[in-house]
Amino acid sequence: MRISGLAIVIICLLLPSQSYAREELPPGYQYIFPGPGAKYVHPESTLILRFENISPAELTNPGIIVQVSGDESGDHPGESYIATDNQTLIFKPHSRFESGEIVKVTVDPGLCGINENTLKPFIYYFTVLEEASVKKSQPDDEDQTTEGQIKSSASSPSMIMPNGVSVPTDFPRADITISKNPSGDHIFITTWSTNNINVIFNTSGEPVWYGKTPTRQDDFKVQANGWITMLAREGYGGDGLSFIAYNQDFEFIKSMRAGNGYTTDMHDFIMLPDNGYLLIGQRETTVDMSQYVEGGLTDATVRETCIQEFTADDQMIFIWRAWDHFDIRDLILECLTCNLIRFPHINAVDIDEDENILISSRHLSEISKIHRRSGKFIWRMSGIPDSENNEFKFERDPLNGFHQQHDIRSLGNNRYTLFDNGSGHDPSQSRALEYAVDTNRMTATLVWEYRNDFERGFVRQMGNTQRLSNGNTHINWVYGTIYPIATEVTPEGEKVFEMWCDKSSRVYRTFRFPWKGKCATPYLLLEPDGEELILIFNKFGDSNVDYYNIYGGTSPYPTSLIDTSRLTLKRLTDLQKGVHHYFRVTAVEMDGTESGYSNEEDLILRDTEPGSNLILNGDFSDSLDYWITRIDSSASAEVRVIDSVCNFVIESGGTLFNDVQLMQNNIPLISGNKYLFEFDARADLSRHVEIMLVNDNTPYTDYSRIGYTVLDPAMKHYTYSFEMKDQTDYNAYLIINTGISSKSISMDNISLKMDLSSSTLDRVQSVGEFQVYPNHPNPFSSVTHIEYSIPEAGVVSIRVFDALGRKVEEFLPEKQQAGKHSRDIQLEGHGSGIYYYTINVEAGHSGSHVQKTNRMILLK
Repeated sequence: MRISGLAIVIICLLLPSQSYAREELPPGYQYIFPGPGAKYVHPESTLILRFENISPAELTNPGIIVQVSGDESGDHPGESYIATDNQTLIFKPHSRFESGEIVKVTVDPGLCGINENTLKPFIYYFTVLEEASVKKSQPDDEDQTTEGQIKSSASSPSMIMPNGVSVPTDFPRADITISKNPSGDHIFITTWSTNNINVIFNTSGEPVWYGKTPTRQDDFKVQANGWITMLAREGYGGDGLSFIAYNQDFEFIKSMRAGNGYTTDMHDFIMLPDNGYLLIGQRETTVDMSQYVEGGLTDATVRETCIQEFTADDQMIFIWRAWDHFDIRDLILECLTCNLIRFPHINAVDIDEDENILISSRHLSEISKIHRRSGKFIWRMSGIPDSENNEFKFERDPLNGFHQQHDIRSLGNNRYTLFDNGSGHDPSQSRALEYAVDTNRMTATLVWEYRNDFERGFVRQMGNTQRLSNGNTHINWVYGTIYPIATEVTPEGEKVFEMWCDKSSRVYRTFRFPWKGKCATPYLLLEPDGEELILIFNKFGDSNVDYYNIYGGTSPYPTSLIDTSRLTLKRLTDLQKGVHHYFRVTAVEMDGTESGYSNEEDLILRDTEPGSNLILNGDFSDSLDYWITRIDSSASAEVRVIDSVCNFVIESGGTLFNDVQLMQNNIPLISGNKYLFEFDARADLSRHVEIMLVNDNTPYTDYSRIGYTVLDPAMKHYTYSFEMKDQTDYNAYLIINTGISSKSISMDNISLKMDLSSSTLDRVQSVGEFQVYPNHPNPFSSVTHIEYSIPEAGVVSIRVFDALGRKVEEFLPEKQQAGKHSRDIQLEGHGSGIYYYTINVEAGHSGSHVQKTNRMILLK
């Protein structure tokens, strides 16, 4: 292209020994990405320009202002356009750059009139990354269960809460231990240790809205513009993580995700007043760390995070990368000679009162304030006072700073709150903080703090602090069964509210916000319970519902009305087993208006009697009915049934065991029961397969702990036993992983049955206050006596089975009052052996349903 007669400024490459770029731009240029000397730039990056004193609309050549050429890929024509903020120019190349190449950028702005000499053309260079890591080497800290703190908790039955909202078995129950005139704002939480549920609780601990998700979601909160947002890990209009937005009635608005070669990071998301937004991007890059530290690996994986700003119509107008502004050698919570380095683990972003950006970088123990237009540092505050990057002196802070913090928030007037995890204090201790910052004296004065009063006052990761509208402070201590997830503290340090959470819940952040929305349709869940099916449905936020219509059938989108209910929980009996059932629900208002249909839910009800096979079509007589196959793109394989035998025909098994999978879902596993898992299998040559029974959401729990099985060319029968030690799961998955190896496999006769010889059935068993006592005498010759107690009035039925699971005796259902009851069982006409008696109780008030089985021995 032609370069005008103005002087040309050339900005050179950084020396390889330097670890980050801080080249000054020529006069008149406010911001450029990728900047001069930038390294590790993604091959699919767009270029972003912003000027000091002129609008891009004043350019005479906005379409050709940028010319780009790679030293390997040659010229890169592209599209230049002005972003909808009217201040940013974007250049999008038509093709990607080559990995590792050096890219030359020529900027030649055309101006006329009084601005003609404002901007001079210039040339600069950046370097494209050599290689992007495609698989994570290690999960984030927040993805890991830590320090043995999380323990499984017992299941609670599905029930209707005091406010009329029904909840499923795995719902996290709230325990309010302090309530002294707290804020009326609701508590927004996302649990994700043994279940994945977003919940809005009122201050009585009752849910007013909730939603279950197959994968973990995070950062569930109300934004300044009134939208409700949360992190979603799959779907919603794209691949991978995104933040999704709803209005107050939980009607979907849009999804938002990172760009320019970065994936969306889970840690934070901020909506702006104009519906633009800020998020954190994450990318893993293969880096030669030996150029930065002695002993560094030449192929280390660096997980870098960045800040990205988007307009309301999703145009990216700002990227602030750690590589361009931080020195990787300053990391304090990383091993720089190890394989994985997290740089710098940005875990919070906020907008200050002057509309500039605040970020928290945990692995630098630093809070930084960034100019939103130029990307330059306004100030840096390190929680390590003697750090060369710290510009502040801490005053009135007995711990002299913070360590590995979370959740920086601006209160205005140069005051800021954060959650100090405090792992670097001696001793380690966590606290909520408020600093007053004086940028003239360069001081950070501690004006308020709150430390918890627990025996162990240290939360190694996660947590947050939020200043409420009543002047109190909300604090989340992360671990719902170990620490409270919602503590409200007055400015004087008095606790006025505290809520704990069961179900082994961990919550990254919790928030307090008002919510007065009303959902347009009910939300439906299904929960099998022995011989019955429980339907759980709620039209959240609507106090005008008269009753619910239940529609069902054996085909999708059922329109046949099968029942009605004035309650939000309904039990269905006598459903045909082994058949696919579909359900939808509507709500009928007091004036007779019927809502639209709820979400559709479906399942196949299984026979859960002792001795019944919980696996459907385990002999493959119906081909692959009820089975799910998944072949990753890295593998080449086919799963097909020949002569009622399932064959895995594998040409390439991919790189992971789960790259070739056979699965079945909706398998009920009852806590405390023992199970036998059996199958026949062979392989072309000796190889391993991995078999698991797991929950259907992340993080996954392997209930069976079967592990790996070695298969040989001869067809063999395999038997494994396990006890369900976790909470009851009615929707477990059987997963058979056959990837990595290219050796083909055949399987048949897959079964999962309750182990009728389980010694655990001899013990006193209870769910809540429901107890079943061992029979006496035991063994017996003809008659034995059984006793049980029930916590509330209900319908009780008793059945007796032999060792093969055949029913040999049954007592008709009988209404009984709360308390202890007994009955004689007579087996005079039956032969010696092991028998089982099962007691079912359907409580009248709570609607809960429990079932327990004990073993007895008949000897004649």
